[in-house]
Amino acid sequence: MSQFDLEIAYIPGESNSAADALSRIRAGALPSDFKATDLSSGSGGHVEAWKSNPFVCSSILSLSADAAFLERIKEGYVSDPFIKKLVEGGSLVPGVEHKGGLWFVEGRLVIPAYLTLREDLFHLAHDTCGHFGADKSYAMLADSYYWPHMRRDLYKFYVPGCEDCQRNKGRTAKNGKGPLHPLPVPERRCDSVAMDFIGPLPLDQGFDCILTMTDRLGSDLKLIPTNIDITAPALARLVFDHWYCDNGLPLEWVSDRDKLFVSEFWSVLNKLSGVKIKMSSSFHPETDGSSERSNKTVNQAVRFYVERNQIGWVNALPKIRFDIMNSVNASTGLSMFQLRYGRQPRVLPPLVPVEGLVGPDPSNNASDAHAFLAGIADSVREARDNLTLAKVVQAYQADKIRGPCELFKAGDWVMLSTWHRREIFKKSGEKRVAKFFPRFDGPYEVIKAYPETSHYTLDMPNNPNAFPSFYVDQLKRYVPNSAELFPGRERAIPEPTIVDGFEEFEIERILDSRRRGRGWQFLVRWVDQAPSEDRWLSYSSLHKCEALDHWVRNGGDGPPILLDSVEL
Repeated sequence: MSQFDLEIAYIPGESNSAADALSRIRAGALPSDFKATDLSSGSGGHVEAWKSNPFVCSSILSLSADAAFLERIKEGYVSDPFIKKLVEGGSLVPGVEHKGGLWFVEGRLVIPAYLTLREDLFHLAHDTCGHFGADKSYAMLADSYYWPHMRRDLYKFYVPGCEDCQRNKGRTAKNGKGPLHPLPVPERRCDSVAMDFIGPLPLDQGFDCILTMTDRLGSDLKLIPTNIDITAPALARLVFDHWYCDNGLPLEWVSDRDKLFVSEFWSVLNKLSGVKIKMSSSFHPETDGSSERSNKTVNQAVRFYVERNQIGWVNALPKIRFDIMNSVNASTGLSMFQLRYGRQPRVLPPLVPVEGLVGPDPSNNASDAHAFLAGIADSVREARDNLTLAKVVQAYQADKIRGPCELFKAGDWVMLSTWHRREIFKKSGEKRVAKFFPRFDGPYEVIKAYPETSHYTLDMPNNPNAFPSFYVDQLKRYVPNSAELFPGRERAIPEPTIVDGFEEFEIERILDSRRRGRGWQFLVRWVDQAPSEDRWLSYSSLHKCEALDHWVRNGGDGPPILLDSVEL
């Protein structure tokens, strides 16, 4: 309408009798020479004829129930135990009626537990009407239908067991992240070292990344410029030059799951060196808290040393390291220099010359050395005590808002959040918005449980390259369908077809496509299989598949030979 120059004016129905009447007259009910002005003027024999014929302005909408559905209800009455009780004593209960072979309770039709009658009504109220919550679904049924425990069946079994809802609806509660599990406090300095990368960064002096190495007891920090595409042997060389030559080998490395830290070279090297590798679970950076805290501080400090073009961060790293090591750590109550050297470095020279300084007394050298070492040992003990206290306080404060978590055991089935794995739904060349991505996928079986740290390992057959260990806040319990109450939602186990001695399963449809190297892969949904069984198959294994033809006809892409062979 925006293309036309018009003005919309409201005309009351009583003043627009011609249009009001014509909108209700059946085709052919009026003579061919009838004029609308006759109605508005109130004159003419046609108007009188129309007034004397009520059927002329009748508009009929007829709604009727499915006769077969009503017959199934009557058949179900024969064996339903609740109906038998109504037959015996229903006449004594107010509001119970029996008419037309059907039973009513306060005007609501009683549905027996027979075949899938109740499930069909739940399907109409929930699945067909937008997958809204149990309250809205129940409101659609409560005024018209009745059976014992209808609300319980809907709230406790049907809606929670809906696979589509479990996959596409996110959490509404903010808690449930599980308790905080701080790592143990190291016994000695440089025993446990957290390692991480900051980058990619703007190219500066040939570097585009920073390697950070942080002693978890707080005695040393290394900031090493490097490159984002560094190899595992080159990483080992940096560690040797910058950490080993200063502090020796640690007992353990704490890191995330960067490709370098999970490489075979790095794993074998540390195994031969006797150093343990402790990695965080997938998408849970809280495990590697020391390096994450160092990264945040470094990022903040770099902003003070770079200009608008973001060049010069490499030259600023030594000064940034000095500033961090010279500052007092809030958790340990000491600076890194105090823990490492037993003293603070002199930052400013004395403004007033100090007179009367004499050299050290040689007779006291031994006692001074012992006192110096004892002071460092006392500082380390104090740092450990303060760090332990800080971890207890942090865990206490965090647990107040994180809330309790659900415990799983091996053999349980869970849904896995897609919040940190959205790239599996993206496709190069297509703009797909995250708002429409599923919030969970699965279900997946728990094969190993670590409730003491709230971590669980899943069986993920469709993602063999993914690390399958996840923190509990990424999981929610899968609610299976109740086969006894809703048999229609049960998935039949498909029987394979034997072709040339090989088992083949029927494909329902193609869901997606992607390029892999020089070839193409297609995401396949099998007949009568859950979405968790979807698989990526190569084009060669789907050659001459009818589902591929439907995929192309509906606008899907693929290799040129496929697009040319399908008639659109």
